[in-house]
Amino acid sequence: MDKFTHLSEFFAYLFDEDRAVEKAQAITTGILKARSCRLSEIAREMAGNETANYKCIQRFVADESLKSILLRLYQEEAAFMIGDPTEMPRPGAKKTEYVGKLSDGQTSGYWLLVLATPYQGRAIPCYFVSYSSAIIGTEITSRNRYHFQAFAEVKELLGDKPLVLDREFSYLELLQALVVEEVNFVIRLKLGAHFFRPGR
Repeated sequence: MDKFTHLSEFFAYLFDEDRAVEKAQAITTGILKARSCRLSEIAREMAGNETANYKCIQRFVADESLKSILLRLYQEEAAFMIGDPTEMPRPGAKKTEYVGKLSDGQTSGYWLLVLATPYQGRAIPCYFVSYSSAIIGTEITSRNRYHFQAFAEVKELLGDKPLVLDREFSYLELLQALVVEEVNFVIRLKLGAHFFRPGR
């Protein structure tokens, strides 16, 4: 599981307190075993009592400033950042206001935009924002102000650095939000790809 990185050493770099390191390692071990982001499944795979594990995860997320901690991995000297929008399906949350539709236009869910900084040929995740097609739109209203604020955080982190996105993960709602916040972005295309040109 920790074939490439010793979790204790990694989390000792991120967290200042030994207790936080222990909890982060236990929860991450559960995530890797469960291969899921559902708290119930993670708690089930952690050592010990499942109910106690579930409460432990909730307290950990509430007590730790995870975004600030993750920013310790940010490489300020990097010339650009990489964006990886990930679909988070929530098929059972049909009445949840925050949940919208994913790229297929049918599945209920929301999006998680993970920002990564390039380092020695690899991408190191260092920040994230969540958002939903149900709330992001072309008009700034009280209902979607939170989501534009999330992208304002992205702009503050990036400054004038470009955000590199893959073509297959680029879609209208995301690009609209980036344009509103004046984020410089680049769409990465695959070599050898053929695109339709009008008039040909």
